[in-house]
Amino acid sequence: MKRRTSRREIIFASVLLLFFLLIALDAAQIKLKVVLDNASIKATQSIGGRTLARVPLNTILDAESKEGQWYKVTYQGETGWIYYTNVEETTGEATSGMGTPGMPTRTQAEIVAEIEVKMDNSTRLISLERKYDEAVEALRPLIARAFSVTDHRRQLEIATKIYYWMGMAYANKGDSLSALKEFKNMFEANYAYAKTIVRLNPDAKILTLTDQADKEFRGLVTEYSLEITTEPKEAKIKINGKEIGYSPEIYRTTSPEVALEIEKEGYKPIRDEFFITSTPFKKEYTLERAGRNMEIRSNPVGARIFLDGTDTNQVTNCTLSFVSFGKHTLKITKENYADWEQEIEIKVGVGVFPITASLTPIKYKYIHKWGSPVSQIFKDVAGVAVDSQNNIYIVSEGARKIQKITSDWKFDNTWGDGGKEARVIKSPGGIAIDKQGNVFVTDAKNHCIIKFDQTGKFKIKWGDFGAENHQFNEPLGIATDSQGNVYVVDSVNSRVKKYDNNSKLLRIWGRRGAADGDFVYPKAIAINQKDEVFVLDRTRVQKFTANGEFISKWGKAGSTEGAFKVPLGISIDQGDFVYIADSENNRIQKYDLDGNLITWWGSTGTGDGQLMNPVSIAVDSRGYVYVVEKDNSRVQLFGVDTQ
Repeated sequence: MKRRTSRREIIFASVLLLFFLLIALDAAQIKLKVVLDNASIKATQSIGGRTLARVPLNTILDAESKEGQWYKVTYQGETGWIYYTNVEETTGEATSGMGTPGMPTRTQAEIVAEIEVKMDNSTRLISLERKYDEAVEALRPLIARAFSVTDHRRQLEIATKIYYWMGMAYANKGDSLSALKEFKNMFEANYAYAKTIVRLNPDAKILTLTDQADKEFRGLVTEYSLEITTEPKEAKIKINGKEIGYSPEIYRTTSPEVALEIEKEGYKPIRDEFFITSTPFKKEYTLERAGRNMEIRSNPVGARIFLDGTDTNQVTNCTLSFVSFGKHTLKITKENYADWEQEIEIKVGVGVFPITASLTPIKYKYIHKWGSPVSQIFKDVAGVAVDSQNNIYIVSEGARKIQKITSDWKFDNTWGDGGKEARVIKSPGGIAIDKQGNVFVTDAKNHCIIKFDQTGKFKIKWGDFGAENHQFNEPLGIATDSQGNVYVVDSVNSRVKKYDNNSKLLRIWGRRGAADGDFVYPKAIAINQKDEVFVLDRTRVQKFTANGEFISKWGKAGSTEGAFKVPLGISIDQGDFVYIADSENNRIQKYDLDGNLITWWGSTGTGDGQLMNPVSIAVDSRGYVYVVEKDNSRVQLFGVDTQ
């Protein structure tokens, strides 16, 4: 059977619980030791408030709570507030409240004198020695001592001065927020006296801060309005690490201290730290460009773009947004083309920075052909040339010495005089076309040059057999420059002759030999965009100025890459790449202007894409390559392999 709890047991348990509650309550109280003689207990949490009581040095007080910088205490029946600098937390026992026995009590005059001496030392540190932290450290304990002064007016004046000089120290070291706080304490201690002190200081920075503290103290300013504008607009704004929006923007804050960040793509970021001194407060920023848009075009289009080694995930033609000023490495790649790489410098300025890249094909494929050993459209075909409209002209010893194929690859039988050019051409060796469409043909057996206009009408003929300046011995290769001048390879005479457009001899250079500038039966000639002259010799290419001055050479005999075996044809495209018909190796080789091999293609045979004794070559403005094969009696068309 369950026993019932007696009344006596219930009372005993209640008393025991009350006892432990009282112990816990006593343990929760804060013990304070007074560290300043005659410390004041205020009626309110205000330094300038009414004093309820004064407490001797070393008195132990019980605090009910702490709110901010004030403890709530009860002393001699008065409940009020004591400032934190007047006490320190302790576990000691309370005294009688009359001070520590045997410790002398200082007079009011001594207390004031001590405070003033220490204040003078601190103001000297601030004004003369600029030791601001040391001055603040010395001034702060004086606040508690100021409140031990019994003369209430004098007490508050001293406290006002201390706060003022601490504010001065913080302001001079650049800590405006701490200065503002001390100046507000100054106005709270004694507003009228603080205004008097402030008027004596002519420093504009101090006057601004004290005026701001005055307004905050009186409640005239409770928050600040910050208006931020940028040029250009729509810049991202962060304040104290938090994103607040895009310019223009108005930001409101209770704290006048601001750490501002402004960011906009293509512009240098701005970092600014400042102190709001008025409201509304305006800040205007002109953003400085960090880069420019870069427009990248390529021929052909669709090439991938790498900038400084990083794939941009874009292809030409396109615009890269805001590439930073300075030097960069730009690389453009496309399948079956050589990589285009160049160091570029984005210069400071406005507007789009343009880049145009002409890509170099490195893989060619067969597209079409005209003629064959069976059809005999061309007999002993000798040369090919392309005009500015991409029409193709082929010379051979057939019934029609010159045949024209249009840019859409159809025979044009209307050109010329129906084959009557055979009356003046016996054995064509080469063909060239100037910018006006005039056609120049070498006749190897008649040892002369023949000019036709763009319709095929005969215009002029000059030269005969011999070694004199006006004579030729098997002229073969022929080319024209940008001025319309005509260059002829006088093969057996081992020289190059330069004429104007109407047969006037301008210059002759070369002789038989292996030295630089000499020739051994030169066969072909081509002119680049700079009017530099490239002459194809037995095993090498020689490069000259338009006046015949030797520049450089490359090539050797053989069948390896970069070597030649009886090369007979040469052509230069609009990108200034050099193509060689390497005849007995039955291949085409492609070089840059410095003789660096870019690519080659071809093999021996009669099939499509194969070659048998290629003797001449031409490249149109679209990049198509036309190759004349003597043994296959045909012209083959090659283009870039885009598969």
